[in-house]
Amino acid sequence: MSSRNYLVVFFVLLVLFFWVFYFILHITVEQNIDEILSNRRNNIIELFKVKDGKVPADEFGFTDFMMKPTGTAIQDLYADTLIFEKTDMEFDEYRKLTSAFEFKGQLYRLEIVKAHLETEEIISTIVLSLVLTFLLILGVFYFTTRYFSAKLWQPFHDTLGKLKAFEIEKPSKLMLSDSSVEEFNVLNKSILELTERTQKAFLNQKQFTENASHEMQTPLAVIQSQLEMWIGDPAMTEVQSEKIRMLLDAIQRLSKLNKTLLLLAKIDNQQFPDKENNDLKLLVEKILSYFEGHQENLQIDLALTLNENISIEANATMLDVLLTNLIKNAFLHTHKEGIIHIKTTHSSFEIRNSPGGAALSTDKLFQRFSKQSINRDSWGLGLAIAKKICDLNGWTLEYKFQETEHVFKVTFE
Repeated sequence: MSSRNYLVVFFVLLVLFFWVFYFILHITVEQNIDEILSNRRNNIIELFKVKDGKVPADEFGFTDFMMKPTGTAIQDLYADTLIFEKTDMEFDEYRKLTSAFEFKGQLYRLEIVKAHLETEEIISTIVLSLVLTFLLILGVFYFTTRYFSAKLWQPFHDTLGKLKAFEIEKPSKLMLSDSSVEEFNVLNKSILELTERTQKAFLNQKQFTENASHEMQTPLAVIQSQLEMWIGDPAMTEVQSEKIRMLLDAIQRLSKLNKTLLLLAKIDNQQFPDKENNDLKLLVEKILSYFEGHQENLQIDLALTLNENISIEANATMLDVLLTNLIKNAFLHTHKEGIIHIKTTHSSFEIRNSPGGAALSTDKLFQRFSKQSINRDSWGLGLAIAKKICDLNGWTLEYKFQETEHVFKVTFE
């Protein structure tokens, strides 16, 4: 890239140089010819006066002037002109001096012409020769610079390629080659130290998350089973049973929260690398079957527009979690006898629900534990997980409020 920048700058300077060079050369040649014309004029006038106005043309050794009496005084005028030459049957460029002088009370008009000596052709030839020379130098400079630049930066590009292929979740270490450039060796050493620390931190965090989740799940399951056993004890009073039911509900919510946070940690750690083609219509229908009881209890009306043969390439688990969270969010926040619209296209999934109320604040909509409803079954993590999945896959998750409906749209592009 730097070679191209140098090339552009060099080319602009080259054009500017030749324009100035041509201008100066042209002016210099014209001034030289004008000086010759001025000397010829002085010579002709002096000889004309010496011969008392009776000097034949051959006395001057040339016939490139014309003299005749005139009644008007004029200033010296230098100008370019064209004269037709019969020998080559074309107009040639000449430089003409028009002047006037007085002799014995009579004004004479004197016109002297001087061939340009093919000035334009000479200048053009010189400029063209220089242009070709400079272009040759420019080409040699460009390709040699590119060659040496590519050779110089090859270790850097090797390091960059290995960094792109490096997967932090795998235990294999990053291997970088030595370079003859000391600065690249220092850079490689810093990169190796950084990736090693990052890899250790990642693996420790992953292990801690898995261990913590497992260790929490076990006592939660024990507590839940004990509470379920006690609640069936006939010796329990109604007040005691109610308190145990409250404890069971809290334990179940805590267990769900633990699983959700573990899922979010796995998504952050990109532990779902495998991708496959997923039938979007079948997946939506499967997820909707989980909410049939909720739909019947609240008499929610479903309006489905599911196109056939829509395949989304993604990790099956992540796509399932994404759509489940969006559909669950719609069911949780749709009032009784409400309506949910679901539409799929080849590039998008859109879900609308009509819980009423005002538009949601988009500032914290996709942040973790951000709740904008009073529904106790919501932790404020569903949309955060959905947004995280979309970001990791390069998809777009948008929210908008249209005609009292909350609209969430995922664009798979």
